[in-house]
Order: sequence, then structure tokens, then C-alpha cells
Amino acid sequence: MDETADLYDFDDEKDENKFDFKKIVSENWIEPPKRERKRNYSESEYFKQTLRQSGPARPKEPRIPRMPQLHDFHFFNTQRLSELYEKEVRYLMAHQKNQVKDTIEVDEPEDGGDPLTAEEQEEKERLLEEGFSTWSRRDFNTFIRACEKYGRNDIQSIASEMEEKSEEEVERYAQVFKERYKELNGLLLHFKHDTNFYYDIPDYDRIIKNIERGEARISRKDEIMKAIGKNLDRYKNPWLELKIQYGQNKGKLYNEECDRFMICMVHKLGYGNWDELKAAFRTSPLFRFDWFVKSRTTQELARRCDTLIRLVERENQEYDERERQARKEKKLAKNMTPSKRAAARHAAASPPNTLKKRRQLLMDDYGGKKMTSGVFGNER
Repeated sequence: MDETADLYDFDDEKDENKFDFKKIVSENWIEPPKRERKRNYSESEYFKQTLRQSGPARPKEPRIPRMPQLHDFHFFNTQRLSELYEKEVRYLMAHQKNQVKDTIEVDEPEDGGDPLTAEEQEEKERLLEEGFSTWSRRDFNTFIRACEKYGRNDIQSIASEMEEKSEEEVERYAQVFKERYKELNGLLLHFKHDTNFYYDIPDYDRIIKNIERGEARISRKDEIMKAIGKNLDRYKNPWLELKIQYGQNKGKLYNEECDRFMICMVHKLGYGNWDELKAAFRTSPLFRFDWFVKSRTTQELARRCDTLIRLVERENQEYDERERQARKEKKLAKNMTPSKRAAARHAAASPPNTLKKRRQLLMDDYGGKKMTSGVFGNER
């Protein structure tokens, strides 16, 4: 053995003329045939193949169009669409029956009318495009709730509530809804007024009442914010200088500082944000040790705010009445003559005691004259 040879260096692998049995077998292998299984005789398969080969291919019959499902909130022109679909279906049904009768050799074909003209076909496609077929019942309910929350005119806020609809599509639907909402007659509500009487209220009436109720809440909220703003504008620093005319409704639980802070925070945060108002009380250093205010719930804070808002509105009414009276007096004084104006100023400037004395003097003079005339009359 050679000492310089490698341990893994075999001589048989280096033999290029060695006979490779596996290679020869793989190249000359013949695949045996597959076993053929007997199939059972089938008459249906036989006749199917026979008829397919012998009979000519029949032309496909025109497919009868299916009437799409038209919901009331889709706002389709259902009457016209139904007329067009009925005409088209009537013609196609008659056409199919006539084809069957031709194979049976019947001499009286059925008259199904004329097919849709090109203008009617275009009208049908246009009517289908005018509706809102992509709107589901869920989209419609979301739209109604958004109208109750933001009002029918706030399209941008309504579109923000609807995830899959663009603002342009929502605006177009809102316009159609405003014009054709009385077509929503899908649901009827039954209210039992008496044992024998029921009243049917259309669906649109219920929807519109809910929307109007929501819009009334929005309008009331705007009035409250305007009233608070008008009251605060009369003060340079309302956080410190605001004075509330309590009258008989001051109460013993809330102090004036707390009420002042509450009104100013409602003007800042907006009416109805009671959770934010409660958080403002809890974080304000003014009420760090006022555990009564910090422990109030949102409902209690809301009730107190409503009471203060009524006081503010009453104060605004009194202020407006005083201004109206002052303008009226100024207008009357402007139209008076100089002599009457001087007399009015003198009467307004004279104290009440002087007026009483003047009245007393006039009465005394009148009484003295009367007595004198009576005495002279008796002497005569």
C-alpha cells in the first residue's frame, strides 16, 4: 500500500470503464400496462352520448331578468321599474312558449307584446342608477342616528359616522331623503289607544319626529351657550367677577365660587360634557379640599348646571328689559319739547319729600278757597 495515498481515496471510484447496472436498467425499463376495470352498463350515459352526437345544439333561450329587491330606503322609482320589468318578462315568457309550440307544430302563437325599445332600456338603466342599491339597512339606520345627533344639515359630521360612504354620496342621499322621506312606509307602529282601536303611524313619521327631537336638543344647546356667553361678556374677568342673581334659589350646598367656576367651565367645554366638567373640578386647585364638589356625580352636576342656566337666562331677560325700557325713554325724551324736557328733568331730580309737600300745599290752598267761598255765601 502506498504510504502517500489518502485514506478515503478508493480505486474503484476512479475506474471509468466500470459497468453501471442501475443506469442500464433505468434506461431500458418497460412499464407494464395498467389493469382495465370493467364498467357497469348505464343507459343514461348511453342515451346522453347518443343524443349529444346526433341532435343539433339548441340555441340558448333568453334569460328572464330577475327583479332586484327594491327597499323603500333605496328610493327607486318602483312604479316605473315594475312596469318596465313586467313588459320585458311578458315578452320573454311569450317568446319561450312560442319556441316550444314550434316544436309541437301549433299554429296559434301566443302574443306577448313588444320587447323593450332602446329608449325604455336606457330609461331602465338610468332608474337603476338613480337609486341607492349599495345602501344596506345598517347604513340607513346609521344615517338616521347621525341625523338625530348632528342635524340634517351637518353633512360632514354625518359622513364621519358612516365608514364606507363618501361625503358626496352622503350629501346626495341626504338631498333625496329630504325630498322623498314620505316614501318610507315599510314599517307600521301600532299604538293601542282603546280596547277596540288601533292607530297606524307610517315609518317616516316616526323617523322625522326622532330627527326633529334631536335637532331641538341641538337648538336648545346652542341657545344655552349663547345665553352663557352673553352673560359672561358683561364682565372683564368672569372667573373672578361673575355675579349670579340667585333670588330664592341659592341653596346651601354649593357656594358662589363653585357656581361661578361651573358656568365658566360649561362655556369653555360645552353644554353636555359632564364627564369633562367633573374632571375639571377634581383637577382644579381651587377645590383641592372641597370634598363635597369633588364627590358629586355627573347627574348631580348636570342638575346644578341646569338650575344655574335658568338663573342666567332670567338675568339676561331682566337686563334686556331694562335696556329696552332705557331706549324707549331715550326715544321719548328726544321727541319732547325743551320745556317738557326741563320739567321732566326737574321732576325726576326733585326728592320725594318736596313733591309730597307741594301736593299738601296744593290741597291746603284748595281747601282754604272752598271754605272762604262757603262763608261768604252764607253771609249773603
